Order: sequence, then C-alpha cells, then structure tokens
Amino acid sequence: MSEVQGSTTRTAVIEWRNQGPLFATQAGMTGLDYLHGLISGEIVAPPVAQVLGISVLKADRGRVQFSMPVKNFFTNHLGFLAGGILSTVIDSALGCSILSAIPNDRDIVTLDLNVDFLRPVREASGAVTVDAEVVHLGRNRGLATCRVVDETGALCAVGKSSCLVRPKAPTAPDASDARTGGAG
Repeated sequence: MSEVQGSTTRTAVIEWRNQGPLFATQAGMTGLDYLHGLISGEIVAPPVAQVLGISVLKADRGRVQFSMPVKNFFTNHLGFLAGGILSTVIDSALGCSILSAIPNDRDIVTLDLNVDFLRPVREASGAVTVDAEVVHLGRNRGLATCRVVDETGALCAVGKSSCLVRPKAPTAPDASDARTGGAG
C-alpha cells in the first residue's frame, strides 16, 4: 500500500496479488510448510496480510513471529494504532502458531480472541512484532498466547486465542499452485 500526501489530503492506494488456492485446498502441505513458503516468498500472502504489511519472520513447530508496520492511516482519532488493526496481526500470529503444529490434513479457524492492550502504539513506534506460541494442542482445539512489542522492545499488548482444528476442505480439481500465485 502506498500513501500519497497532499497539503491536507492523503490517499492510500491499495494493491495486492492474487494469492491463488487457499491453504485448505493444499492437501499435502503442512501449516509449517505454508509458513515457510510465505517467508521465502514462494507462496503469496493472503490479501489482508498484503494490505496491512503483515510479514512472517520466523516459523517453527508451535511458534511464530510476525511483524507489521505502523502506518499513519492505521491510526484512530487519538493517533494510536487502531485496536482492530493490532488485533488482526495478533489473530493471524496466534492462529498460525497453531497451524504450524497440526497435521497436513487439518486446518484451523479462530474460535475466540482476547487482547489486552497495555500501551498505545503510534506511527513513531515503528513496526510491531508478535511472538506467538501454542500452549495446548488437542485433537480438535488449540490454544495459543502471544506478546506484542514495538521497535524499542516495549510490551504493547498480550493476546490469547483458541482455534478449532478441523479437516481441510476437499481439494478443488482445477486449483492452481499457491506457490505461483495463479488464479484458482
């Protein structure tokens, strides 16, 4: 996303690449493989991650690290990063920590999300980093927690989420490969 600045008016131009087939249609791919593909650039990120600038920095089984820049047009009336925007990167990291730990025939969907905002995040705070890890993984449900820090290392928020672990959707017969970003 780019921002054009005028005297008093700013315009954000939103662009994204087609992500191709959804993870749920990739029968042989584990969540950890998917996340490694996002890190390497072989897999195109979902549109919401592209628009918000969410990046996967690290991914291990049950642990992930995400980053997101704090842009002026993400702020609320007080000049702070809007809680819903911060919650989006938190939800993504928490879900993906669980996704990284489940078998390749399973997928996840968020059941609940709890965020405690501890300090305001401003554009001057730079990027936020979310470290998320699984604290419990059962057959049908996973629980993860995270910490969010700004570029100075200040703790800004903590989060917790549980996800439903469910079978992947059936593979579509005409799906393109997600690694190429082709239409599916």
